[in-house]
Amino acid sequence: MDVRVSLLSTLSRALAPSGFEDRVRNLIADELTSMGYEPNVDRLGNLYVTLGEKRPLMVVAAHMDEVGFVVRYVEDSGFLRLTALGGVNASVAQGHEVVVLGGKGEVEGIIGSTPPHLQTGVQQKEVTVDDLFVDVCASSREEVLSRGVTIGSPVCFAPRFVDWGDCVAGKALDDRVGCYVLLEALREGVNPSVGTVVAAFTVQEETGLRGALALAHKFDPDYAVALEGTIANDVPGTPPDRVVTRMGLGPALRVMDRTIVASVELLNHLKSLAENAGVPYQLQISPYSGTDAGGFTHHGAASTAVSVPVRYIHSPVSVAKKSDIEHAVAIVKMLVENPWPRR
Repeated sequence: MDVRVSLLSTLSRALAPSGFEDRVRNLIADELTSMGYEPNVDRLGNLYVTLGEKRPLMVVAAHMDEVGFVVRYVEDSGFLRLTALGGVNASVAQGHEVVVLGGKGEVEGIIGSTPPHLQTGVQQKEVTVDDLFVDVCASSREEVLSRGVTIGSPVCFAPRFVDWGDCVAGKALDDRVGCYVLLEALREGVNPSVGTVVAAFTVQEETGLRGALALAHKFDPDYAVALEGTIANDVPGTPPDRVVTRMGLGPALRVMDRTIVASVELLNHLKSLAENAGVPYQLQISPYSGTDAGGFTHHGAASTAVSVPVRYIHSPVSVAKKSDIEHAVAIVKMLVENPWPRR
């Protein structure tokens, strides 16, 4: 099984910050329709297809949104001040290109802040989003407004995707890689051996698991599995006991995180599926992060997550290994075809 680089690139490059997912939702809807599915969209913007009719019901969910910003203020000089959508690391955002989604189209810009060498004589502090601004090469507030940019306009990191052979690098692999995995698991058509599977692409995960919570209320699932691009911090300076996941060791099956303690039975089912098929995996404990699984757990569903290790998530460009993506597709396809027959 090879990674469909063109599809992953298209998903990665789509501009869809949390709350503004329509561009990537349209791409996914078209892809599902071309496979013969009939996707549905709820009032919040979640996209889903339903396979089967009986209990137990499992939701498998990947979120469509990415971290980004909204414009909170336009300076008289034409610079844009920002508020974060999700957990953006402000220190890595400086100097990177962005796209402002204005009412008259896309406006390109670059994120700036006060240069460090001009902070001499004052106590330097950690950069926050409040310190950032976007330079769209405008000379006045009026010029910015004339381009269709105003308070509330969403801002994304600029599209970027490259194929490095064994790896890919691109914007928003958290969680476009999860969307890709779910699409590929559904590509050849699936018929769950028991119960019902809802394959969902959710909104606003980065700003509070809101799409997952809405689906949890709608479907009242017996169990749920989130699909993620997760923290791979196997980089210089990380002590071995602090490594969350490592690239190249297979998808991560989640044991616990900030929002869930995984269902032991569901986790064991996933492990058995992988082991019986000879698919590598690793176990993940991630006490400072969460996924859509938390939204389903809050509604009483037994939950866990299957994640592709991704370096540098929530930054302008992140990196994933193709073998991890391929193995994640294999596990998720097996799960959708052979759901846990919870009794």
